[in-house]
Amino acid sequence: MTKNGFLPIEAPRRFAKSSTPRYLRHGRLALRVLLLAAVLVALIQAQYLDGLITSYGNDLEVFSEGLNKCHETRFGGQVQQWTKDRKNPRWNPISGQQRPILIQNATLFDGESVLAEAVDITFKAGVISSVSPTTFEHQVSKDIEVINAHGRFVTPGLVDMHSHHLLIPFPHLPSTSDVNERPVLGPITPFVRSIDGFKPYDPLIEIIASGGVTSSLILPGSANIIGGEAYLVKNLPTPGPNAEPVVEELLLDYGIPEQSRKRYLKVACGENPKGVYKNTRLGLAWLLREHLKEAQELQEDQSSWCQKAADVAKIRFSQSRHISKFLKHEGKRPEFFELETSLALLRGELNVNVHCYEPEDFDRMLSVLHEFNIHPRAFHHALEAWQVPEWLKSQEENITIATFAENGLYKAEAYGANLRGPKILDDHGLQVALKSDHTGEEFYAKYLAYQAAISHSFGLSEEKSLQAITSIPARSIQQDHRIGYARPGYDADLVIWDDHPLQVGATPFQVFIDGRPVLKNESLSNKSTDEASGASIPKAPKVRPSLAAAQKEDICTKVHDAGSRILFTGVEKVLIDTNSTSINAKKDLVMLVENGQIKCLDERSSCFHSGAQEDIAHIALENGHVLPGLVAFGTTIGIQSIASESSTGDGPGQKNGDALNEKLLHFAKYGIHLHDKELARTRIGGITRAITAPLHGSGINQGVSVGLRTSASATILEEGIWKDDVALHLVIGQNARDDETPSVSSGVEKLRQLLQIGKDAAADSVGIYAQAAKGSLPVVVQAFNEQHQDDIAQLVLIKREFKSVNLILHGGHGAPLVANSLAEAEIPVILTGNRGAPDSWEKKNALVGPPLTQSPAKVLLDAGVLLGLGLSMDSKIHGLAQEAWWAGKYAGLTEQQAIALVSTNIDLILQGQSKKTNEVGAVIGDFVVWEGNPLRGEGSVVVSFQGNGKVSDCWPDTLDIAL
Repeated sequence: MTKNGFLPIEAPRRFAKSSTPRYLRHGRLALRVLLLAAVLVALIQAQYLDGLITSYGNDLEVFSEGLNKCHETRFGGQVQQWTKDRKNPRWNPISGQQRPILIQNATLFDGESVLAEAVDITFKAGVISSVSPTTFEHQVSKDIEVINAHGRFVTPGLVDMHSHHLLIPFPHLPSTSDVNERPVLGPITPFVRSIDGFKPYDPLIEIIASGGVTSSLILPGSANIIGGEAYLVKNLPTPGPNAEPVVEELLLDYGIPEQSRKRYLKVACGENPKGVYKNTRLGLAWLLREHLKEAQELQEDQSSWCQKAADVAKIRFSQSRHISKFLKHEGKRPEFFELETSLALLRGELNVNVHCYEPEDFDRMLSVLHEFNIHPRAFHHALEAWQVPEWLKSQEENITIATFAENGLYKAEAYGANLRGPKILDDHGLQVALKSDHTGEEFYAKYLAYQAAISHSFGLSEEKSLQAITSIPARSIQQDHRIGYARPGYDADLVIWDDHPLQVGATPFQVFIDGRPVLKNESLSNKSTDEASGASIPKAPKVRPSLAAAQKEDICTKVHDAGSRILFTGVEKVLIDTNSTSINAKKDLVMLVENGQIKCLDERSSCFHSGAQEDIAHIALENGHVLPGLVAFGTTIGIQSIASESSTGDGPGQKNGDALNEKLLHFAKYGIHLHDKELARTRIGGITRAITAPLHGSGINQGVSVGLRTSASATILEEGIWKDDVALHLVIGQNARDDETPSVSSGVEKLRQLLQIGKDAAADSVGIYAQAAKGSLPVVVQAFNEQHQDDIAQLVLIKREFKSVNLILHGGHGAPLVANSLAEAEIPVILTGNRGAPDSWEKKNALVGPPLTQSPAKVLLDAGVLLGLGLSMDSKIHGLAQEAWWAGKYAGLTEQQAIALVSTNIDLILQGQSKKTNEVGAVIGDFVVWEGNPLRGEGSVVVSFQGNGKVSDCWPDTLDIAL
């Protein structure tokens, strides 16, 4: 037996005498002793080796783990390729597309071009299986759902490569906003991830999808130099098998192993990080370089470790000893969790998206990034990229400029925006994507297609405009193997439009994401194969005409030298009130203007029956339109050039102090200036007048607005002001709360007290409050909430009590929900939310508009409310006529009725009238002659005439100016 692993040592025996020699007996004893010693040594070695083996096992595990990470970093970030027979990883058999669907007889833009012939598109299990010429003759399987598009336009689902929904859900609340990680972790936070702030219940998912936007890149905000990782989503609410709000199921890459997914990074420069952290651009550049250098040093340490480890791994003899020796000398592979994302950036595994606006910022950002061999895929916003297209091309061969079509002017680095920027960039061969930057109503992802329509209006071709919201962003984010195109093998993300998607007011009939319909539109789903669609192929709008400076000089010299008589020929449509219903039906329509007044608007034979045409300047139009001068209401035009820079205008909005003290009122007429880019945009938009109130600081009392003329030649001393005091402006709601009115209800009470003071004033009083109470000065109240006791419903009660007050609701997002009460109380509305958003708590019940709800304008007009339209963002003012058509299309208005919403209706509202009174045949007020139809985005102003007979503008838009 053994004990404790050792052989027993026996007691010496007594042996009988033997004939064996003594030396042999001594040899056997020595042998036994040696054998025993060997056994003891073997046992001791066994224990030692056991320890060695255990130690080596630990070393091998550490070594192998580090070596595997070396291997992973060398092969990460591979770009996936398109295959015709690919499957959609997001599809599941429970909630995924159940039946094949055939869209028949479609006009298709496939991501590259508009196909010449109508096509049939078949998709199943979330993937497009075929696109083929339309035929109604072949047999369709019974299990296929057939949708006859009747020639309607179909596009791939739109791709928005810059959005912030899910991070700041509607309605916005501080408790649910997670868009910027600031300031606790500092200005460099590559390690945070936007996905960790997603709100999968966000109603914006459905709202944005209803605009045809099926895929969005959700980026962290731009407060930080490196803001963190971004994630791609499909805008399909609760897409998983259990229809639950699960973050992971929103991801475009859901169903793909995490290690195989593309990674995205947000980087920012300029005003935003500068303003948040109070650094200069100098300091921000240093902080970025310092961080990247730290990551680079770690990368070099890792590379050195990996190379040495690879050499050790090749050793075959006594490898365990070499591994142990290596780890003893080198240690584990160098790691720093906080720098993991930055290391991936240096390795080229991240798709880098840089928020920058100006040439100097592009320059310095690329200088820093190139120092570390980092190449961004896109510059975002980039509103001044149009100034340096060739330089950008020389710096980055594959760069995409993800920009805005019209948004600009809102801060200093956005003041160099140009409405022709996308066209200029495209002309120089740069890839242009249009994106939303979705944060709320002013940057609203639902209307991404309209961004493309605006860029097309200002010269970008039809195909490039459509590519800018489909295939170009898909290519930039390296997902053009599955989205951005409508071809076999691509995800079944498709949009059926009610018109050409570049037409003003174009809205989806149906949206498919992964083959699943998003909208409840039963009228589209049918099994009919009726060949007679009766619909013409949807056409893109025309590009608005524009002139070179020399051409403008020729025309405008003729206009100004003509003296009193100008003849316009080629007039196709008249949208001013002429009291003649048949005028647009006449052929060879001409307009004779004498001394700035329309002398004749009829067929040539009627205007010149005497044949006298001498001393007349002739301007030949091809598609002439005559409109009233438009009125911009409620913007900061003339009082603030750059919203974020108080030195560029009248200064910050002031506290009114005691709202009941009339001596503390502010008057906009004392603070206006008439020369900035906003006014230039009004002129190209056919706006001849603007109504501007003082800037609002706090409290209910905003002050008294002024009426401005927008003409380039207008000055404060000469005709720049058409009315000193237009209206008293008040604010009710959350924006009015301050020390004096700490609650909304106290603000309502102040409004009542203010009107009572005016009502009790002496009969001959000319004070502002007295005029307001008597109805001689309109009272414009900004309010949004419709039914709480403190907002729009309270205004109805006030109007019932103070019947003589000309009370006007401004803003009015919730107004459609109390439309009948407003009509009964004869409270007109100047609506800023016809294409608005329920982005705040006060607006949370606002209608989001077609295709999900009726349009707010329709609801109000149907109830009999006198309606006008206003805008809240100055940079969009050039498109006021198009806003009128958005409202008119879905309210069933004629073009003349639509344009009245932004012209004559504003005058009626301010005058407290329900009907215009003018002499038969006379045209009162400003009028504008256009080449092309401005409601459709196809028109440019030729000549604007003031009501006093003067020419205020001639061809304000030329090719060589930045708008």
